[in-house]
Amino acid sequence: KNEKGGSLKVPEKVLQILKQYEASKAKDSHLIFPELRGIDLDNRFEMERIIASRNGMIDKYLREDVAKAAKITSPLTMHIARHTFGNISGDTIPIQMLQKLYRHSSITTTIGYQANFIHKDADEALEAVIGK
Repeated sequence: KNEKGGSLKVPEKVLQILKQYEASKAKDSHLIFPELRGIDLDNRFEMERIIASRNGMIDKYLREDVAKAAKITSPLTMHIARHTFGNISGDTIPIQMLQKLYRHSSITTTIGYQANFIHKDADEALEAVIGK
């Protein structure tokens, strides 16, 4: 998302998904996803335009097909998936590690982002006072 390179271990669940694309991978392409093949990687404008278009197509598929099949009534997009990760991970992953995973330059960006999701401490504090 933010052009910062890096390397992460690929979890087994992700490997299983990637294997589905392996058979269709063109021999002359190093790109895994067929939606991205044929992009002129040297033409930044074209590359970003095509990627944005493909993201839009995937978001439409997520909204219209996946959400319906999974009986999800909330909006479902790739951007929502990023926020969902933040919501799920907020109480379990230290903020410094989340900063690395999000590739944020500043911890304050991560704190601001996660402030929308981290409620456990506030919930426990409120319960300690009111729940008695």
